[in-house]
Amino acid sequence: MARRSLLSMLLPTPDQIVRSYLTTDESIILIDQPSTNAFIVEASKELILIGVVVLITIAWVGAGGSSTVAAIGFIVLDLLLIYLIIKRMQFWYTRYVLTDFRVIRSWGILKRQMAWIPWAKVTDISMTQSLLGRLLGYATVRIESANEDSGFKEIKDLRQPHRFHRVIGEMVEAKQGKTRPFWTQTPGAGALPPPSDVVIND
Repeated sequence: MARRSLLSMLLPTPDQIVRSYLTTDESIILIDQPSTNAFIVEASKELILIGVVVLITIAWVGAGGSSTVAAIGFIVLDLLLIYLIIKRMQFWYTRYVLTDFRVIRSWGILKRQMAWIPWAKVTDISMTQSLLGRLLGYATVRIESANEDSGFKEIKDLRQPHRFHRVIGEMVEAKQGKTRPFWTQTPGAGALPPPSDVVIND
């Protein structure tokens, strides 16, 4: 049990890290993370390079080439694999969280980082989806806030982008309320007549 507790302290899961950031009465509404498909697309160059190195190394060894060159090929292969593993872990440790108070981004394996924006300061949201993103089901949601200096802008490569975008819109609506033109209010409730350039057909 002691070993498990030590491991949990040194390398907690992403969800454990997220929960450690929550306030006492804060509730999670939705958690998402970068898509595996997005990772494969971003790592495609490295994956192709790994395939090329493997083929060249195998062909070299099969042709009776120098063992030194073969060893270099295996070293390059190991370095590429280590790089991809670290990159994949960085993807896996990234979490995008919607709570009843704020939007949170949590990332980092050893050096953990967290940024957040309260719902009251969210001013605008948009979604960007590339052709590959449409085919593979991931997209990026961008948040604009009243704090222009905020470093938290993009929520990249979401697995559930449409759901995430919808929930953000619903939370902003719940916190800031809907707006209605005054000329659509119920007559007799203190409503003013519509402006002169607005025509309302009965």
